[in-house]
Amino acid sequence: MKLRTLLAASLLAALPALAMAQSTVYPLTIHNGDDALVFEKAPERAVTLNGHVTELMLSLGLAPKMVGTAYLNHPVLDSLKADYDTIPILSDGTGSPSLEVVLGVNPDFAFGRLSAFRDTAVAPVAKLKELGINAYAVKGTLIKGATMDDVYEDISNLGQIFDMQPTATALIDKIKGEISAVTDKVAASGKPKVKVLVYDSGEDAIYTTGKALQTELIRLAGGDNVFADLDETWSNVSWEEAVARAPEVIVINDYGTTTAEAKIALLKGNPALASIPAIQNDRFVVLPLPSAFEGVRNPDAVRTLAKGFYPDLFQ
Repeated sequence: MKLRTLLAASLLAALPALAMAQSTVYPLTIHNGDDALVFEKAPERAVTLNGHVTELMLSLGLAPKMVGTAYLNHPVLDSLKADYDTIPILSDGTGSPSLEVVLGVNPDFAFGRLSAFRDTAVAPVAKLKELGINAYAVKGTLIKGATMDDVYEDISNLGQIFDMQPTATALIDKIKGEISAVTDKVAASGKPKVKVLVYDSGEDAIYTTGKALQTELIRLAGGDNVFADLDETWSNVSWEEAVARAPEVIVINDYGTTTAEAKIALLKGNPALASIPAIQNDRFVVLPLPSAFEGVRNPDAVRTLAKGFYPDLFQ
């Protein structure tokens, strides 16, 4: 009993130190690609420039720190809608806001895909830094061959930036657990990997994914992207190349004005593709494109893909 009392006292004494270990010490430097972002304190006025990063920030409970969102080209998750509706929308669903519009809400932090930080979108990271705005780009858009570890790094960095490491760690653990539930089930089945082609768009050629996060999501679901060897994250490939790779399943990225059904009809109606096993066996998996981007929908992507690859495992 005495030993237990001493142990309990020691743990209680250690709690403040443990809490301090999970608190950010400012100034904080975060390396994001080639950029070093220095934070003197936690941001108070954040803007998000893509739908999936908006959902990530909301999932971390950061709505009170957000003064603008943009480029939400899909409905926000139901669980996040109440918070989302409290935040000003800076552009319509299909484009980036102008720099002038962003400056109009006086932000001190911007978060988005690399494509948001260009002269043709909001502004480059360096220009925003000159204006007193730390701009953080999704790591998966800065590199080739993104994995879920890169998603977890982004979440961890947000935890440090906003001084909320325990919340960030809990979200990472939740995402890991949901993905593991699927990967463990597929692995335990002993089933062979499925050869997968991603059809995003295209009529004269196939616009598909190579070294992007979607290839990792396919792998986690038990598949092999037949174009994982492409040099780019996204690229066009010819019909002949697709036939030569003989995919067993075709993943249809679902977004925009062209429906998934229309995309499937286009592929099935192309005589040049008639010999592809996926088309012969009518094996298509429709994946909402937001799930393929870095964020809280990634477990849904892995689950949807695995159900399409191995339907008998998920009845």
